Amino acid sequence: MDMNSMIYILTDFGNRDTYVAQMKAVLLSLVPAGTGLVDMTHEVPRGDVLRGAFHLWVFSGVVAPGSVVLAVVDPGVGTDRRAVACLAKDVFYVGPDNGLFGLLPLEKAWLLPDPEEESSRTFHGRDVFAPAAGRLAADPGWADHLDVLDPESMVRTVPPLPATDGDELEATVAHVDHFGNVVLWLPSENYSEIRPREVIPPGGGVHRLSPAGTYGEAQGLLFLKGSQGCMEIALGGGDASKFLRLSPGDRVRLRMEKR
Repeated sequence: MDMNSMIYILTDFGNRDTYVAQMKAVLLSLVPAGTGLVDMTHEVPRGDVLRGAFHLWVFSGVVAPGSVVLAVVDPGVGTDRRAVACLAKDVFYVGPDNGLFGLLPLEKAWLLPDPEEESSRTFHGRDVFAPAAGRLAADPGWADHLDVLDPESMVRTVPPLPATDGDELEATVAHVDHFGNVVLWLPSENYSEIRPREVIPPGGGVHRLSPAGTYGEAQGLLFLKGSQGCMEIALGGGDASKFLRLSPGDRVRLRMEKR
């Protein structure tokens, strides 16, 4: 596999501390000069493996083959959860086997070496995952020296499934973006043809929805195919999440047009 000399990094570390910079320092000590380090996001909510898996799934559609993705959302750091490298669409992913890679079409997987004796039990991002990601970026053949895992044995992630009740479809909020658009666990490849006329948030109230193709073509609440591979609820000129008081994990009811 030809390497793309790019490492993408996703964590739940935020930017207040030097944790991300410490991982980058390790990476830069291992990779060839000129290797790019790109921050995907460090704002995954603390310990939210499902949200991290969502971002990796979305990102997998644009990342170039030959890249390495270093992903650390690891509430079980230091426990017996496995440290792994895996391959999906010719991209290496390195991180904990806790479901973080559970939405990806995994082709191969390997068990990473045990931490060095002097390494921290609470910061595998720096002491286990960053060294592995750097080695793979410098030499993809390093994977041949690792113990092979069956990708089917890795922890999978099952998104909250929608449910139907008469003329209503209940769906879960997957993500709220910076603009307040509400991304639903409704893959657009399966749900782009539905036409809900109303949305009922968990706090109550019934709000009219208009089908749309873009954010700017109508006012009010819009239901449209978003850029992240899922259906979205947006508010023309406003913040749909605040208007509807929705957060990731909330369930909303979509009332369909009567035929």
